Amino acid sequence: MEPDKLSEDQELNLSIPVLALEEMESEKRPECCIYKVPQKLREVKQEAYTPKLISIGPYHYGQENLKKMEDLKVRYFNEAVKRTKKNHDDFIRCIRKIEYKKILHCYAEVNDMNEKDFMRMILLDSIFIIEQLWRTNENPPMSPPAMTTISRKCEWKLDACIITCQKETKEDDPEKKNPKEDNHKKENPLRSYNITQDLILLENQVPFFVLEELYDFAYSDLFMYQQNEDNSFLKLVRAYFFHFWESSGLVRYSDYVKIFSGKKKKVKHLTDFLRYFLLPQNLKCVRSFERVPCATKLSEAGVEFKVSKSENGGVLDIQFRKSALLEICPFLNMSWLLSCFPCFKCLEIMQPVLELKSFVIRDATESVVRNLMALEQCHYPWEAYVCNYIVLLDHLINTEADVDLLVEKNIIVNWLGNNKAVAILINHLCQQIVEGNHSCYFDLSEKIKDHYSSRWSKLMASFTNLYFKDFWRGTATVVGIMVLFFAFWNFLRPFVFHT
Repeated sequence: MEPDKLSEDQELNLSIPVLALEEMESEKRPECCIYKVPQKLREVKQEAYTPKLISIGPYHYGQENLKKMEDLKVRYFNEAVKRTKKNHDDFIRCIRKIEYKKILHCYAEVNDMNEKDFMRMILLDSIFIIEQLWRTNENPPMSPPAMTTISRKCEWKLDACIITCQKETKEDDPEKKNPKEDNHKKENPLRSYNITQDLILLENQVPFFVLEELYDFAYSDLFMYQQNEDNSFLKLVRAYFFHFWESSGLVRYSDYVKIFSGKKKKVKHLTDFLRYFLLPQNLKCVRSFERVPCATKLSEAGVEFKVSKSENGGVLDIQFRKSALLEICPFLNMSWLLSCFPCFKCLEIMQPVLELKSFVIRDATESVVRNLMALEQCHYPWEAYVCNYIVLLDHLINTEADVDLLVEKNIIVNWLGNNKAVAILINHLCQQIVEGNHSCYFDLSEKIKDHYSSRWSKLMASFTNLYFKDFWRGTATVVGIMVLFFAFWNFLRPFVFHT
């Protein structure tokens, strides 16, 4: 090698900087659990990942449209000091016990804040979250209609509509409480609901161990529940989510007992906590599956869709049941008869059934699902159960007709009001989602495809679609067969019975 060439190579090698591992790949650290949503996912629907009211953590800190809530954080902190009978220095000492690096390494991207400002932000955000959870569970913004009456007064100032909600509680002695004081304690339901939506965003998190440390330090002695009950922070979080998500089926009390009763789970943040409630009970990720037929095609092939009545399992638990007799003699499938005459309950065992839990779709569902899927794409790529479920749902739903069928069977509870909007929503949720050749529904998909690809199922699909698509067509078919039978019998009778 020429001397000049050698010197150039040596200079090139010397010019490459040597970086520490944590500086080169921050997302590879074991502590990392709070990520910025990948750009490809964000481009699909940016507003689903962006806080609208309040900033939590460093990713959206200081944004102009979120600065108004910084004063509320300070007010909540000062009221927390009075509530817990601690002073400011006590909280500062508590947050200092948690190492700065330990908290910082939970975030995938290192920010430019100095240590003092960062720890102040974490302290205010953490106390705000705990206070929000505490206030919501102590004085719910919305109470059962049987006990209270909600009156709304709409005042127009400049171009903004200010909604004030007053709660009138039916009591024997109305003088026992000061109405103004009671009103002050109650949380604005609209603001509380919007804050809840921001608290489940992946980019809007603080580490769960920070929240637990502060709660155990300042709040554990303030018993919200009876003293013989669990007063942990996990139960407080469960009660908070249960208050807002009970009707959606995402959070159930039985799930909390099942998930957190034994070994303590290492929850990473609030988004991760919500994901725990959706994990299937007995499913493991094996390998990805090819596309399965849509709901209408499966229905035509004799598959009955039913809502699972099982108390075990959540939304992600799906079962395909087929009797042993049908496996041996597929021509005994009576779905063509049951599709028109459902009164023949005794024949239900003679058809394959796909059982799913009801999935409630409302305005906030898209944001929740997208952030859970983004968390799995970043942190659980080999256990992406929520992504697997949405991909399977995307296979079952191609058009509005598929949604019509699933809504009719109560598999999907549509609060959007438009079945076409649900079809578009489900189809768009899978954009830029990668399963990584791992899915918990591989075995399920194989069973579905084996049934659908059989010759008898295809014949059944054509037969049902032509002659037994609905009650009237089925009735006409049965009447036609009877007329044909009697006509043929009248033709044969003179030859059979000689007179």
